[in-house]
Amino acid sequence: MLVDNAEEVLAKTSARIEVVRVGVRDLQKVRSVAPGLVTDDLRSIVTDPSVDIVLELMGGEEPAGEMVQLALEHGKHVVTANKELIAKHGSRLINLAKGSGLDLHFEAAVGGGIPVVQPLKHQLAGNDVIKMMGILNGTTNFILTKMEDEGADFGEVLAEAQRLGYAEADPTADVDGFDTMYKISILAAICFGKQIPLEDVHREGIRDVSAADMKYARQFGYKIKLLGVCEETGDDEVLVRVHPTLIPLDHQLASVKGVYNAVWLHGDFVGDLMFSGRGAGADPTASAVVGDLIDVVRTMVAGGNGSAIPYGEGMSVSQMADLETRYYVRFEVVDQPGTLGEIATAFSRWRVGLAQMEMITKVGGKGEIAFMTHVCRESDFVSALTDVRGLSSVAKVENWIRVEE
Repeated sequence: MLVDNAEEVLAKTSARIEVVRVGVRDLQKVRSVAPGLVTDDLRSIVTDPSVDIVLELMGGEEPAGEMVQLALEHGKHVVTANKELIAKHGSRLINLAKGSGLDLHFEAAVGGGIPVVQPLKHQLAGNDVIKMMGILNGTTNFILTKMEDEGADFGEVLAEAQRLGYAEADPTADVDGFDTMYKISILAAICFGKQIPLEDVHREGIRDVSAADMKYARQFGYKIKLLGVCEETGDDEVLVRVHPTLIPLDHQLASVKGVYNAVWLHGDFVGDLMFSGRGAGADPTASAVVGDLIDVVRTMVAGGNGSAIPYGEGMSVSQMADLETRYYVRFEVVDQPGTLGEIATAFSRWRVGLAQMEMITKVGGKGEIAFMTHVCRESDFVSALTDVRGLSSVAKVENWIRVEE
């Protein structure tokens, strides 16, 4: 991208950007880079006095973390696409950059080509973000979209995603929610001013979502998406969570399909906003990285200090047990008189009201019931489920999913 758009970059920065060293793990791998530029001695790059800016695109916590810190300690500006590194060590590294008058930018770490980090730090800085929800992983959104459109189950769509190259051979980071967890934690830190302890982020993946859940969701007027959600819950306290979620069909996020990503937020002054676009892939990532690079070069040409915006550590995170929302739940039941009454009574003991119901009869004396609850506390809903599991009329709790209105 720097080569193809060299004149445009020059016009935007009043400076020519030259790639002088490329650090790699494997020197034997064939690359479209001049061999003289390539080295596996990463330290020689980040300590080289002739290097002004380091782009870290390795991913993972180490050795990337060590190299970024060493680069900053040697007076280099840094642009990174490393979501795991920023989610775990962002506060420390950004404060290190700020203390040295350097930049540390990471737009590509969240949302690929979607510009959301810089708007949060600058254009939306005058707002208090009340709530943010994001579809932040293209693999899971592709899988859930195919499941909905084709009535297929998770396993077969995952296999197709792997054949098409949308999912890794080991899809754990995507389908179990780790990728989304890193990204929503970074966004929450920017919104609320402190790094989010990852051990306090609630995380679930999409392995348990079935074609049946997709069918019932649509009957109730919803789609199922894997969302990262962060919201204020009190003074200097937030709730950050990642899980499958039922979203109303008329919500902006419900229309985001395939490998696309989106971030929706509500600010106290700006109201509702949504950013959407290609969230992953080489070209969108390169777009975000080069955008950050141009920002750094402009600052250098102007003779200013780095514009890194630091945030603190130790954000207080609320418990999921205190969440108040609606729930979708699906049971396999014994098809006999009194079943509905027993389930309703068990829920009512925990102040959980049932708002909607769909039911089908199966062969062999079994049936399937799906409910939507009224708003209730998660601790009460989970306690009610425990009681329902003990009913002789309930063969199995097939699945349950949270709802966002």
